[in-house]
Amino acid sequence: MPHDRSDLFTPPDAGGTSGLWYRSRRWVRRHVWWLALCLVVVVGITAASYLNRPNNDCGGPNSGVHKIGGECVGVTDGGYPYDSSIAGLEHRIALENAAVSGSGHTVTIALLDPLTVNDTSAVASAQVGYELEGAYTAQFRINHNPAIGDQLPLVRLVLANWGSHELEWQPVVEQLAAMVHDPDPLVAVVGLRLSTVQTQQAAQDLAQHNIPMVSSIATADELNYGAIRGFLRASPPNSEYVKAIQQYLAHRPELDSAMVVYDANSDANPDAGTNSGADLFTRSLRDDLEGQLAGLIRYPAQNYVGRSGPTPANPDLFTSITTNICAASPKVVLYAGRVVDFDGFLQSLRSRVCPYLPLTVIATGADFGGLRLREQEAALRAANISIAYATEADAQGWVAHAPGTPLGFKAFYTQFQQLGFAPADLNDGSAVSIHDALLIAAKAARLYSSSDPAHGVPSANDVLNQMLNLNNLNAVPGASGQMSFSYRAADSGNPSNKPIPVIEVPSSAEVQTSEVYLTK
Repeated sequence: MPHDRSDLFTPPDAGGTSGLWYRSRRWVRRHVWWLALCLVVVVGITAASYLNRPNNDCGGPNSGVHKIGGECVGVTDGGYPYDSSIAGLEHRIALENAAVSGSGHTVTIALLDPLTVNDTSAVASAQVGYELEGAYTAQFRINHNPAIGDQLPLVRLVLANWGSHELEWQPVVEQLAAMVHDPDPLVAVVGLRLSTVQTQQAAQDLAQHNIPMVSSIATADELNYGAIRGFLRASPPNSEYVKAIQQYLAHRPELDSAMVVYDANSDANPDAGTNSGADLFTRSLRDDLEGQLAGLIRYPAQNYVGRSGPTPANPDLFTSITTNICAASPKVVLYAGRVVDFDGFLQSLRSRVCPYLPLTVIATGADFGGLRLREQEAALRAANISIAYATEADAQGWVAHAPGTPLGFKAFYTQFQQLGFAPADLNDGSAVSIHDALLIAAKAARLYSSSDPAHGVPSANDVLNQMLNLNNLNAVPGASGQMSFSYRAADSGNPSNKPIPVIEVPSSAEVQTSEVYLTK
């Protein structure tokens, strides 16, 4: 007869005091807090893991890119697309990188810039694409033809994004600094196109790691080799652009009175908030205009709030400025602002209350060509407005073989077209300037290697020591000019004998074509 086991399931109120049901209930009651604690720990670990998975939203743990402040920032070899609009370009860079990586004769150069942008960025989305076209053209020329002489070392190009307002410069610079010991070592950083406090801070940090830099179009005077060791630029500083404007005005003696219009972000407090900080470009440009053209300025300066520096004020409010321009009636308006705000200013001038008064607007900026002002001649004439701007490159004129076209432009332009890029993409200067910046860095790397091939690939420090030897027979044949660098105190990082086109639209009788000023 089977043994009776019914007492195991007898509840205590039914007379069973030691059954399995009671013991199980007592075990659960005794250990339920342990179970709850374990559940809390598991949930916490899972949540923390989710919240701290920086790479998962930006291409995976090996992408080199992670999300900070809602943007994907970091360093990629082209394998992670920062935006769908540039994915094809990044893929082409990635393929070129794969072809040269691990050869034993390859160095890495990083392009550091805002590669994700928004409505308040100083860089437009299209400009990011133009910049990558220029960078890829430079990489292809460096690796596949003798654009700068010897073809070793080869160049691997990585793309470093520090966000739409460069706010995440510090973690990205840390990533770059760690790459100097890679098998294909990082030897230079190019780009750094914006003259901002963030660019200045990042450059100072890179200098502490002995990593040389070549800015494409950062023109603020204080961003120089004397202040930041190893900081070169493909574009001249603001002071040289204003000297070019002076030379232009020497041909226009009737333009004898001026008013300055400047971006109020030039006076921002760099400690006021995460998106603030003085705009070094507009501040430096305003100072140069007021210093070098002091005899021309007869009226109080006017300011506006530019879009590229988010502040509590509403941007692009030009109505009161145009009203004051009409009241003062200067012959010239000296514009000390960024290109991103210029079109709004120009629209306001076209609808000013004094269209019968002729007005000349003078501006400087490496990317003014992107406004296609030459195509607006009829509208400008109708509004009684003329514009003269000093710029980094006059691709539109150089394609047509304008006087002063740099010797190196034709080879660059031919390669640019052969790679399938549109000539119109050169107009704003981004492609030309980053191409030249990359050539400068690669030329310094090859200068080291050619001095003693037995040394193998150079380090960042080796390249740094060659930056001021890029002169005489070792000058860089850039698309925008034959660039030369040597020790000249604070001017050491500025290119010598670099042409600065001054373009007038519509052309006057005195100036039929673009003027060309050579830097000192």
